[in-house]
Amino acid sequence: MRFKKVLPYKLKRLIPMLGLAGASLFMTGCSEKEESIPMRDVELKFTPEDVTAIAYSENSFFLSGNFSIGDVAKHYVNDKSVRTIYLVPEGNWYYFIYTNIQGIRKNVFEPLFEYSDKFKGKGDFNFSIGEASMIPEDSLWYLSKGWTINKYR
Repeated sequence: MRFKKVLPYKLKRLIPMLGLAGASLFMTGCSEKEESIPMRDVELKFTPEDVTAIAYSENSFFLSGNFSIGDVAKHYVNDKSVRTIYLVPEGNWYYFIYTNIQGIRKNVFEPLFEYSDKFKGKGDFNFSIGEASMIPEDSLWYLSKGWTINKYR
């Protein structure tokens, strides 16, 4: 037994229908596309003598007094194309004693991390051996933000 199925479409109707179906696949090009901004990461480097890229103080000694967030740091926080701002320590931090380590954390770094969640720590602080562990909360805080302490010792 053989069954024959007859299609109810005529050939002259089938070609325009296939053309219409194919054209509907390409109609999405007319819609407005959103331009995606390429995201980037930024490194702000600072030394024990110069933290002006991230914060500044009215006093000459930067571990005392009121601090304000630096203009460069504010610029990168407000920039939509910046995903993460890495704070990278440079130079020798070996002469910082535990009170200085606590002072820079409370006066400079904590206000930065409270200001924006774009800030992350990167790099190594080479404090004198044992100074960072004098107040364990400080050393653990530095580690939780992404820095290392005396990595190469």
